[in-house]
Amino acid sequence: MSTTLGAYLRQSTLDAHRNLDRHRVLRPLLKPGLRQEEYTGALLALYPAQCQLEEAIHRGLHRLQLDYPLLSRVSALAGDLTTLAQRLPVHDGTACLDVGRPGQLIGLLYVLEGAKLGSRVIAHNIHRTLGTQVPSRYFSVAQEEDNWRDFWRFAECHCTEEEWLSAASAANSAFRLFLSCLDAYQAADTVMGTRC
Repeated sequence: MSTTLGAYLRQSTLDAHRNLDRHRVLRPLLKPGLRQEEYTGALLALYPAQCQLEEAIHRGLHRLQLDYPLLSRVSALAGDLTTLAQRLPVHDGTACLDVGRPGQLIGLLYVLEGAKLGSRVIAHNIHRTLGTQVPSRYFSVAQEEDNWRDFWRFAECHCTEEEWLSAASAANSAFRLFLSCLDAYQAADTVMGTRC
């Protein structure tokens, strides 16, 4: 890992990352008292943001003509929701994350690949509290491949120091996207009179 770039991205996204981790919709995923409705709600809230993030990365890889071993988790998330008898949330396909520079691509990949590290802890808690029969492919699939080292090798090749600011800005945009989707889910859930 490029420790200098890694430290820069960690520091630049610290507040946004912390806000996401502490969000009311996601917090229960790490608690021993996790309830199935909280778990289902978190998946529903994450789905639109995961779709948009992965689509932006695909567009960026194509636009910049770069090759990266991207492991999509959207189908796993959709499968979990379908197994839980949930209708997939509407995703309008509006591009809110732009990727025209290598730094922007690295910033989005930083969020995507970094999320897999947290997924391992979440998957363990889901299995411990809700049982192994609960569909949890979205969180568990992250354990099957470790792209974190691949990501840092890719970042070192394609993110020069001149691109660091773009990388940090894109990463913060991705965190804000997830936060806005979680907020939208929470607001809709409150209006419907159910608990988060």
